[in-house]
Amino acid sequence: MRVLDLHCDTLSALRRLRRESAGPAEAEAGALDPGACSQLPEKPGLRENHLHLDLSRMRQAGYSLQVFAAFVDLGREADPLAACREQIQILREELAANPDWIAPVESWEDYEENRRQGKLSALLSLEEGAVCQGDPEILGDLYRAGARMMTLTWNHANGLGFPNHAEYRPETGLVCRPEERGLTEKGRAVLEEMERLGMLVDVSHLSDGGFWQVAACTRRPFLASHSNARAVCGHTRNLTDPMIRAIAERGGLIGLNFCVSFLDPAWRPGRCGTPEEMAAHLRHIRDVGGMDCLALGSDFDGIEEAPSFGGCEGMPLLWEALGRLGFSEEEREKLFFRNAERFFQENL
Repeated sequence: MRVLDLHCDTLSALRRLRRESAGPAEAEAGALDPGACSQLPEKPGLRENHLHLDLSRMRQAGYSLQVFAAFVDLGREADPLAACREQIQILREELAANPDWIAPVESWEDYEENRRQGKLSALLSLEEGAVCQGDPEILGDLYRAGARMMTLTWNHANGLGFPNHAEYRPETGLVCRPEERGLTEKGRAVLEEMERLGMLVDVSHLSDGGFWQVAACTRRPFLASHSNARAVCGHTRNLTDPMIRAIAERGGLIGLNFCVSFLDPAWRPGRCGTPEEMAAHLRHIRDVGGMDCLALGSDFDGIEEAPSFGGCEGMPLLWEALGRLGFSEEEREKLFFRNAERFFQENL
């Protein structure tokens, strides 16, 4: 068993912890200067921490590749691009501090070389398309900085498109629903540039209308890095059956999200997601799109409560639980690593 996980928010969690460990002046400086985080005292690191994910536990759990998202909340950041670059700098620092354990991945050949050397692989993703400001040059800069995947939106409308939740418009008294909103003209231009660069398109968080525009406008496979099945849990962050089929038919991936509110329609705050709930989504996606589209997209350090089996150290427990719940060894291998390896080999 090995683990390839399509999404975690550990970089933004480390950034937050570093700011909390700094004084107000240093934290404010860090918001403006991406390099300032290197001077903050007692920096929490990636090798060992109390978050959902660190390198020590990943190695013990059999991880092979982790996609690290540079997550930016537009509602909180005055300069989204600066916040993104600060997280990229944190990842660079952590890779430089742990070269014996982990190395970056910008191509399939990098992943193969890391495996030969017995190292974990780190792939950089951008979780908020607004960081590129609709500018192909900025997108190119982020690509050259190592980003190989981007979600077009998070939970706020941006210059590229809209997130997948209804929006009340007080000026008209009307509710604008996600199926009515797609990509903007700027969003379509960024999508075209992503395909030209070879940057993977991630439709998690994107509105229903935007999803179908991505499906119509792209030629390459795309993915939903951390989304579940809407037929099992009606949260708008999850995928409808036609969406599941569209991703599968294109050769894309759907990463199982461990967030309990995306797993259980009757969830309660403070409760953890369980393997049984995850299995229900996996069965449904398998039945609709086939087993080859499934992968892991834990959302570790982006969800409030780790699942019942814990953080990254608990992945072997999930493997065992899914076996007891009827998933064959071949199906679990596809979920945990084979499908993601195939996708990256073909598209990275």
